[in-house]
Amino acid sequence: MSIAGATDSLVQLLRTRLAEDGGLGGFTVSAMMARDVRQNLQDRVGLLLYRVALDRTRRQVEMPRVAPAAPSRSAMGVELHYLLIVWGRNSAEGEQVMLGRCMAILDRFAVLSGPLLSPAYAWEPGIALQLSPDPLETEDFLRLWDGFEGPPLLSMPYLLRTVRLAPVERVEAPMVDSRTLIGVPAVPG
Repeated sequence: MSIAGATDSLVQLLRTRLAEDGGLGGFTVSAMMARDVRQNLQDRVGLLLYRVALDRTRRQVEMPRVAPAAPSRSAMGVELHYLLIVWGRNSAEGEQVMLGRCMAILDRFAVLSGPLLSPAYAWEPGIALQLSPDPLETEDFLRLWDGFEGPPLLSMPYLLRTVRLAPVERVEAPMVDSRTLIGVPAVPG
């Protein structure tokens, strides 16, 4: 499982469902980097990953063993904060309609698992990602957009949890079965 796999799963979900539910209407759907935000964008739906944070409730998740005799494994859990951004060329109404369609899809598929996860990435069995709107205070929203040129664009923040990084084997110390105490005689003083 990976951060890139989670992002690709969201992009594929939006692209596929928009095409099935009335078409893309000339819009393209893609993952974006912060530097892509102002480069002649028109008729585009973008998912911008703007923050990665440790999941405070599931920081280290115990993973199933690969085999009964295999070492135990754990994976770090992280939360991904996205902005769903829509740029339209022709009208504000077109942007708003597309944003509403995207929000409806993300609401309908708020749990991504099984075939909704990108096949381009390896996933642990039983993985499910939970997506929800991530309300930002107006000040935080504007501070986020201060990093870009120009005014804020039509966008909606989302939180995806819990993404697990690649599992690592845990080396467990052997049990102590005996101990030896060594005494040093005191020096008379």
